[in-house]
Amino acid sequence: MCTTVALAVADATETPVDELPPLYSVIDPDALNGIFQPRNGDRPQADTHVSFSIAGCTVSVRDGTVTVFPDAETSDDRATSMPARVN
Repeated sequence: MCTTVALAVADATETPVDELPPLYSVIDPDALNGIFQPRNGDRPQADTHVSFSIAGCTVSVRDGTVTVFPDAETSDDRATSMPARVN
């Protein structure tokens, strides 16, 4: 899950992954992976949601899908910004 988050943030910010702040600076990567890791060969538990901010973006992970919303200056910018989404 951490790799997916990093790639989604890099895509949304048009920043190389190695230039982003480390994920561990805002969330425990082991915990994030543990929450969304399939158990006993099944899919992750349904209705699981985590959100946090990194690199000027809000990251939302819901049921294993990562969505990145670049933080906008105004509500008009927020309405027109396109989120990056990764399954």
